[in-house]
Amino acid sequence: MIAAVFALEFESAGFRAVMQSRMCVSVWTLGVMGGRAAQALEKLVHKNRPALVISAGFSGALQPNIPIGTLVLGENFTDSDVARHLILPAGFLVGRIVTADEIVESAAQKMALGLESGALAVDLESAHLHAVCSKLGIPIVSIRCITDAMEQDIPLPRHLLMDPESSRPDPGSIFRYLFRHPAKVPEFASLVRNARAAQAALANGLNDILPALLRPLR
Repeated sequence: MIAAVFALEFESAGFRAVMQSRMCVSVWTLGVMGGRAAQALEKLVHKNRPALVISAGFSGALQPNIPIGTLVLGENFTDSDVARHLILPAGFLVGRIVTADEIVESAAQKMALGLESGALAVDLESAHLHAVCSKLGIPIVSIRCITDAMEQDIPLPRHLLMDPESSRPDPGSIFRYLFRHPAKVPEFASLVRNARAAQAALANGLNDILPALLRPLR
């Protein structure tokens, strides 16, 4: 069995909608972000040990000219034996992913992190989920979809965009912030559109690579 693992419901919803019925694939939504995702994954793995984990979700670009919706295979958080035999569809990028402690808000911060790390993308979970799978001897494939380009600032403070405790946005707080900062409304609308585009791109990309990942299990 393959477990496709997402931190948040919005990240997994698109894949649930498009995936074909496959008895060998389970979709796990952890419901938490960052380091807490490791604990949630470990509990699920002990209940139903998968043959392979696909760590999937959203990320911010750390290099220039990476479009929204681009899929990144995180080579540093992907099992080398699996990666060696994985044929990726056109449009995928292969490179390093860096896991941050919190959402990276500004273009300047993303540019600096990209220069320092050489990574293509930044997220909040890949390193933590990879550590769990490495400890338990489970192969993992890490795939992230770009929701915000390196050149873009996040239009809301990170604690409003995603509450670190609940792992959910607070619509009331977002509304009040945008009411006080109307110039941010178009940027926020663009962020929402980008997230929906990334949701669809991630779902379709996962659907495209699943046959190759399932073949060894048959």
